[in-house]
Amino acid sequence: MYRCLACLTALAAITCIELSSPTPARADAWGCSYEKCLAYCAKVGGQRCSTYCTKKLQEKQASKACPVS
Repeated sequence: MYRCLACLTALAAITCIELSSPTPARADAWGCSYEKCLAYCAKVGGQRCSTYCTKKLQEKQASKACPVS
């Protein structure tokens, strides 16, 4: 009984964490544009925006979400 309750509690905690993560639309507000990424990052007060945008754009290109330019 306690084991089942512990599993249910852990599952509920994981679900809450997943729901609190940023939505894909918000995460992709800049699309495939490096310049828009830099502007968006600066707007939200990010640091090391060029490194962040370079990495994210490479990830999108690797997953074929964005064309390689």
